Amino acid sequence: MRTIAVQYLEYAPRGATPAKVRLRLRQAFELLPISIVILGWDLPPHLEEAVAKETTRHNATLYRWHPLLASDAGFALPDEWRPINLRGEPVPGFKGLPEFTFICPNRTDVQEWIAERIEVAAQRGIYQGLFFDRMRFPSPAENPERHLACFCKYCQRIASDSGLDLEVVRHQIESFLTDADRAKAFTQALFTPTNDSVLESFFTFRFESITRIIQYAAKLARSHGLSVGLDCFSPTLTRLVGQDLSALNKSCDWIKLMTYPRVFGPAGLPFELRALANWLTTKFKVNQAEAKQIVNEGSGLSLSANGLESESIAHEIQRGRDAGITNLLAGIALVEVEGIHAPTLEQIRSDIAACKDADGLAISWDLWHIKPEYLSAIQEIWGK
Repeated sequence: MRTIAVQYLEYAPRGATPAKVRLRLRQAFELLPISIVILGWDLPPHLEEAVAKETTRHNATLYRWHPLLASDAGFALPDEWRPINLRGEPVPGFKGLPEFTFICPNRTDVQEWIAERIEVAAQRGIYQGLFFDRMRFPSPAENPERHLACFCKYCQRIASDSGLDLEVVRHQIESFLTDADRAKAFTQALFTPTNDSVLESFFTFRFESITRIIQYAAKLARSHGLSVGLDCFSPTLTRLVGQDLSALNKSCDWIKLMTYPRVFGPAGLPFELRALANWLTTKFKVNQAEAKQIVNEGSGLSLSANGLESESIAHEIQRGRDAGITNLLAGIALVEVEGIHAPTLEQIRSDIAACKDADGLAISWDLWHIKPEYLSAIQEIWGK
């Protein structure tokens, strides 16, 4: 039987009580053979414990939803921890939100902080696994000049140890951002390898940096007897953020792919692709039609004003297979968020059907807000 995981209670909903959160979860268990519950990170203990009891009652596994390289409790981390961009400035977070403001994986103090947080989660004694989220570099899609990272002194030292001079890399990338034609070539390089050895060495350095911190976190989790799941960008986008799916597959029990074809928010395929096209248009005066074509060709997808069609999910699952993922859960977005995601039941059904070649589903983002008819559609299409 294929795995069904569900992400639950990213935050404590207003008016939530232990009885209410157990009831909502119980209703989902009655509809679907859920085997993994992924519980949010900023909850009062009484809600955590209520979900743990209901999960145990249904013989499912409870994972802590655990942001790795961003804040996990609504507070801002030290500014000096943020990755450094081409200009030598800290990379800004999406809309300034702490949970979307990233930190550099190569800092020693960041690694110590990660170890402390894993220890605290393990000591709760109610989790059987950790689900690592936000385990990446910031996406450069909105503005590579401001968001491509990292060039901090910690990264410089580690890169230098492997023979890579990040100052040379910085000048090389800046040369790509001098005119429209070179910017178009750089956009292509964000998706696929190039013949530029300096640029490729930088992408390799980013891959290795993220892989190393996840290996470190996964080893700590396993030392506490915890399983490990990873929340990864869709394969088309992983090069942008430093996630090497082939390498990451060796450090976990399963990988969820964020295959979100109509989500216009961070990690959503259309959000990231449209951001790159807009950057070409606003910075280099590339006309909109050409900018969209460049991004479509680079990604191998067909972005439209409404996002992507459901078949893009099957396309991304295959890319995940090609990358060597052995236990692949297709993340499926079922929550309506104004201005970000407004699915119809017909689209949801089509998305679910497109996940047929995955090893399972990861129902995103938060069960608390998902309409029952969307869960029923999973039951009808995937079976109980």
